[in-house]
Amino acid sequence: MRTEPQELQHYLVLADGSHWEIAAGDEEAASIVSQLGCAMRLRMTSCTIEPPHRGDPRRLLVQVDAHTSVPDCYVPWASENDRVVVCILRPCDQGSILYANLVRLSLVLAREAQVRGGILLHGALAEKDGIGVILAAPGGTGKTTASERLPAPWRSLCDDTTLVVRDTQGNYWAHPWPTWSRFLRGESGGTWDVQNAVPLKGVFFLSRAVEDRVESVGPGHAVSLLIECAGQTSQLMARGLSKEETRALHLERFDNLCALARVVPTHVLHISLTGAFWQKIEQILEGSHCDGSIPNR
Repeated sequence: MRTEPQELQHYLVLADGSHWEIAAGDEEAASIVSQLGCAMRLRMTSCTIEPPHRGDPRRLLVQVDAHTSVPDCYVPWASENDRVVVCILRPCDQGSILYANLVRLSLVLAREAQVRGGILLHGALAEKDGIGVILAAPGGTGKTTASERLPAPWRSLCDDTTLVVRDTQGNYWAHPWPTWSRFLRGESGGTWDVQNAVPLKGVFFLSRAVEDRVESVGPGHAVSLLIECAGQTSQLMARGLSKEETRALHLERFDNLCALARVVPTHVLHISLTGAFWQKIEQILEGSHCDGSIPNR
């Protein structure tokens, strides 16, 4: 049975036009939702106040139950009837549990974005003059370091994971996503402006090299690179699903990646330890027509 949500709730608006209301069903859940909202810099308002957006929102109701039989990593889906996701979490009696709970809640949002053509990618998001590019690489291979090396007017929006969404015109937008590992073992965490979406104009897979250069890749190779990149962030989405549900999830992800590869150029960016690799990115972006306006929400 669903409990009544707490008085305050958080709002998330994505560039694909979707709206989320995130509410807690009990006091302990309210603490977790508050930390999620803080990390994502979400707006907060009273349940009795008119939502600060238009449209028919999805609703994420969070509850805490120490005796739940739901698998720890299960990512629930929205009900087709009432557009509500009920996510039951375990109490945060350890730092690792808080981390797992925050990951689960963010995967609920990413899973629903995937239904609409989006994808969660293991890559840093950088922006220059309102245009976004993803710097993708396995963990420990230089995403964070590369992000830190970017000079102004470049900005690093996040250094680990990016949520890519598709709007109704078929354009792709990138939302910075929290680095949840910073919440492990009592670490300080951090905040990310998740609603600060930028038009995605390139995905660059990093490769260490003696000198900086860019290598373009075709759609087929791009899809294989993107599959590995998405698998690193989305593998927990399949926990607790049947074989049929898992197969459908993976097929949906594959279709989304194929569509992304046809629209957004993919490159391998060979970077040296001291070179100005961002100039290679700028050369790729030069001359492209980029509309930096946010679609109507």
